[in-house]
Formats: sequence, structure tokens, C-alpha cells
Amino acid sequence: MSVSEPVTSGQNEEASTQTESSNKSSNDEVDLEKARRDSLMQVYKEELHKDYQTKANRITTLYILSQQKFYSGEYQDAMFLINRALQVKETADLLALKGSIYLGLGSIENFVAFWRRALEMDEDLPIPPSPAIVDELKRQGLIE
Repeated sequence: MSVSEPVTSGQNEEASTQTESSNKSSNDEVDLEKARRDSLMQVYKEELHKDYQTKANRITTLYILSQQKFYSGEYQDAMFLINRALQVKETADLLALKGSIYLGLGSIENFVAFWRRALEMDEDLPIPPSPAIVDELKRQGLIE
């Protein structure tokens, strides 16, 4: 078609069909990209959840084992386990148990330091029903 020739209605329909086809193709690509992004986001969320669950299970297991060692007087083993748990994540409960282990080892300075940090992280931290721990926490002014 030359510049001087008029545009016919058939040519208008053809151009319109090509534009619609191009728009539909573009919309399909956008939908496909959105579906791909949504799928990747779902996989990412599942992996994060699985990773979080694994870490939570590891911390809980190490905490319980450390607590068992502490209450049976095996302070060095308890310290080893609590340090491994703290490598995963630092929590008030873990810090408090580490402080209590230091009390068992005779290190009042470290007992105070770790219990202070624990109570700063969580002022509602449960105090273990151990007379030695409760008495020392009171003596150090960490609890009333």
C-alpha cells in the first residue's frame, strides 16, 4: 500500500486483529510470568518454613539435653550443648540456662552477666524452681 492509497475497512480489521493478538500475547506473557513468580514464591516460603522448623527443633533438642545435663550436675557437657544451641539462635531461655550452668561451675560473674542479658531480652522469663538459682538471682538484685 502506498502513502496516497486510502485505508480500506478490511485493512482496519486486519490491523485491529493484529493489535488484539499482540495484546493477548502480551497478557499471556504477563500471566505466565506472574504464575512463575507465584510458584517460586511458594517454593521459597516452603523452604523458609522447613529451615525455620529444623532450627527450632535443633534448639529445642539441644536445650533439653543441656538442661538434663545441668540438673544431673554434668556442667561441662551442659555448657557444650547450650553453646551449640546458642550458635543457632540466641534466646532468653538459652542465655538463662547458660547463666545457670555458670552458677553450677562456680562463676558468679558469668551467672549474673548471662541472667542479666536473658532478663533484658524477656522480663517475663520464667525463673527455674531451683533454690540455688532463685537465691543467687535475689542476692544479685536481678529478681525480687
